[in-house]
Amino acid sequence: MDEKTKLQHCLNCNRSENEIPLVTLSYSGKPPFICSHCLPMLTHHPEMLIGKIEGAENIPPAEHHD
Repeated sequence: MDEKTKLQHCLNCNRSENEIPLVTLSYSGKPPFICSHCLPMLTHHPEMLIGKIEGAENIPPAEHHD
């Protein structure tokens, strides 16, 4: 399988684009992918992605306004 047809996978749960919609990110000059299910983790608990996305320890969680 060549690079053009290689399936992309979620950086967190590893599900493929054939299993769940993926969102392309642009961060640190790299194009990682995250699925629609794991996207809230990136927004609210980025610390849970340490080791899965470079620089995750520097991403602040979203502020919550009640």
